[in-house]
Amino acid sequence: MLGSWADGKGFATEAVRAAHAWSDAHLDRAAHTVCMIAPENVASIGVAAKCGYVRDGIGFFKGHESLLFRRTARP
Repeated sequence: MLGSWADGKGFATEAVRAAHAWSDAHLDRAAHTVCMIAPENVASIGVAAKCGYVRDGIGFFKGHESLLFRRTARP
């Protein structure tokens, strides 16, 4: 989560891609990652798409509907 001062500057995408690079290189058992995003959070859905996530279902967090996205790890 980033503060509103970071909106639209690409920090979230950069952070997710760095986390993926590290996990793909170091976590043999992490075949995929999943993210949960509130349906109204269009910016985060865009970051997920840029980072290789595809919609995978619907879940609930604290009683609110959330979209689930999955990304398969790279070898």
